[in-house]
Amino acid sequence: MYFQPSIDTFVITLFLGLLMLAAINDVAEYKIPNRINFAIAALYPAYVLASPATVDWIGGLIVCATMLSIGVILFVFRRMGGGDVKMIAATALWAGPMGITDFVLFMVITGGVMAVARLTFVRSSLALTFGHFTGIDDTDDNSQNPLPYGVAIATGGFAVGALLLGNGRIV
Repeated sequence: MYFQPSIDTFVITLFLGLLMLAAINDVAEYKIPNRINFAIAALYPAYVLASPATVDWIGGLIVCATMLSIGVILFVFRRMGGGDVKMIAATALWAGPMGITDFVLFMVITGGVMAVARLTFVRSSLALTFGHFTGIDDTDDNSQNPLPYGVAIATGGFAVGALLLGNGRIV
């Protein structure tokens, strides 16, 4: 058998593209625009309607609201940025009850690796290497700068996308 694209596959691909766009923007500007987070959430009903399988959209809304509530608390205590909170909630909507564990696990592991890499010699080595090729001196101590957590959120979202795409249609 071969892979046969469908409308839901196209919608999931758009979802993954939006996650990538958000991650790139977060790395470049330490900001995730509201329009990207809105697009991630607004694309979800199209997936629900296009999916050949039954989608637990009510469970998705509950998971989204739960993650948003946790995120707001983290935002109030200045542990997470507003764009990150909105991106987590929008992506959790797609994860739903069945994929939230994978989403959070991949997100937390990626975020942890990013944080450790920032504090180790690996970061300095990479900065020197990139600086050699680009001419940009980035050897300053950036450990106090915010972590572009959109990359970690996008990684968790890609795990969700893999679960959605692996809905028994790829043989």
